Amino acid sequence: MRAAAVVSAGHPAVAELTVAEVMTRCPDSVPADAPLCAVAAVLATNRVSAVPVLDGCRPIGVLSEVDLVRAGPRARGDRASLTARQVMTAPVATIAADEPLSAAARRLAATGVRRLFVVEHGRLVGVLSRRDLLRGYLRDDDEIREQVERDGLATGHQVLVRADVRDGEVLLLGRAEYRSDLPGIERVVRAVPGVVAVRNRMSFWWNDEVERSPR
Repeated sequence: MRAAAVVSAGHPAVAELTVAEVMTRCPDSVPADAPLCAVAAVLATNRVSAVPVLDGCRPIGVLSEVDLVRAGPRARGDRASLTARQVMTAPVATIAADEPLSAAARRLAATGVRRLFVVEHGRLVGVLSRRDLLRGYLRDDDEIREQVERDGLATGHQVLVRADVRDGEVLLLGRAEYRSDLPGIERVVRAVPGVVAVRNRMSFWWNDEVERSPR
């Protein structure tokens, strides 16, 4: 039988994964003054479709295979004269390393881009692709269970929590002090990364939702 997690009032809510926890670190990049032939070599050698363009350590744009193709007519036989700064797409889509994954998902959906470049104090530290984002939600069942039981349920009242997890589906067991706590507990569990469904089988000590008849 699994040990239960006892969660008291004031316990912090379940922590969501951050961008830094799933991003790809030290992504390939090119300086702003790099000639296009050097950019093409980076793309081909590393088998990536786009790279951030840096001014020092700060990303100022992104240069993709599509940008290189579009640069052909502009070059008119003198492609060596063009630099990454002249051909890149700007501004670049960035996100802070400490942002939650849900914020990254919204940003990707809103911008329609395939990747976000991750910054910390303006400095490039990683890249977050759609695939990275998906990986953040594909978590081991035991890991999900441990987070649900450990970080628990900030309901304002003491609760006893056990969770059984199969393929991301959580069977929530245990007991809350008040019946009115149960919807809030379920909302917190649904917010745990990796949870795909919740079956709430928790009981309660006191039914505080019973309407009292007037005397």
